[in-house]
Amino acid sequence: MPGKTARSTPSTTVCVARGAGSRPHLTSVLQEGRKRVNIHVRSGAIWGIRFKNSNIIFINLRHAELLVRYDIEADWQLLNTCNYRCAYCFFPPAVLGEKLTVHGEPEAWRRAFDRTGLTWLLHITGGEPTVYPRFAELCQLLTAKHYISFNSNLTQPSIVEVAKRVDPSRINFINAGLHAEERQRRKGLTKFLEHAACLKERGFPIFISIVATSDVLSRVDEIIALTEPIGLTPIPKLMRGPYKSRIYPESYTVKERSTFIEFGTRARESYRPLLRVLSERPSIDVFGDENYVDGTPEFRGRKCSAGEKFVSLRPDGQVYRCEEKQSNYLGNILDGSFQPRTGKSRCDSNYCFYFCLKYADAPSFSAALIRDTTKLSRTIRGSAALRKISSAVSTRL
Repeated sequence: MPGKTARSTPSTTVCVARGAGSRPHLTSVLQEGRKRVNIHVRSGAIWGIRFKNSNIIFINLRHAELLVRYDIEADWQLLNTCNYRCAYCFFPPAVLGEKLTVHGEPEAWRRAFDRTGLTWLLHITGGEPTVYPRFAELCQLLTAKHYISFNSNLTQPSIVEVAKRVDPSRINFINAGLHAEERQRRKGLTKFLEHAACLKERGFPIFISIVATSDVLSRVDEIIALTEPIGLTPIPKLMRGPYKSRIYPESYTVKERSTFIEFGTRARESYRPLLRVLSERPSIDVFGDENYVDGTPEFRGRKCSAGEKFVSLRPDGQVYRCEEKQSNYLGNILDGSFQPRTGKSRCDSNYCFYFCLKYADAPSFSAALIRDTTKLSRTIRGSAALRKISSAVSTRL
């Protein structure tokens, strides 16, 4: 079974029993609670335990090796429905307003994943996944054997139920979308802060992201101040695709790119303790978005593990290698017909670049050189200076 290994440092302080003797069962020791020790917030791992004179002595090992294992990751669009209408959303309002269809009850989804014999990392998204009926129960059942992560606008009461019912060590990350303009329009900031604080206080690995529109980049200090009361800083998320008749990230101005980089660097510093204890970088790795303010990479033609290590899962249980097209179809998880591919294959699709970054091979030197040369040529051809020169030459001729 493939695994992911990461270096971590001790984090949250908890209480454990003094005088526990030589009892080998860590669980029974943790339940008693008196002496303070270092414990990893997600895995529960304690550093350097040994027994002496019927007391527990702890050694602070600065670099513990943590092993998190899963066989396959799914980008799971649980539903289309969403209670927000953000102008930059990939989905049009008609899709976001669809009547919610439940294709599987929580127990049915659990059985479907369990019978594959694989350990899954399920990235749950939408739409707004927390409006799904019995969402907390779904998360609780799935995390008995699998890991999950999810995107959310944190508007729903099911967030509190998740915090109560789900083991934080089975959550890979929670990406809490601030959506400042829509949030302020709906007067929803207070509830967002309450839910984010609830998750943080219970040890869930949560970060706040905000889509970096021109409006957001023009008022960074104001945006940061919105979440300051709970000690979490919004990190800018790259605008991608069409927005207000422009294509992003290519349409960012020079000033906006500079602001984005400064904003991202500032926010990432505040998340250093979280990033240090995560077993791996979040699949939705907004912490590196400033590297792509000039444009996202091209993945077509590269070798990729999609289909074997990663799949795209639709609301009705249909599974695709990545992009939803017939040549990528891998069966249906709910009816038991899903069959993963074996080995890497060459990319011939378009998909979310976060997952492409994670599962595609690095480009060959020649491919990277051609891409960079093409990009430079395009930039030069489109530059204002060159247009002025060309215009002057044409006039003289």
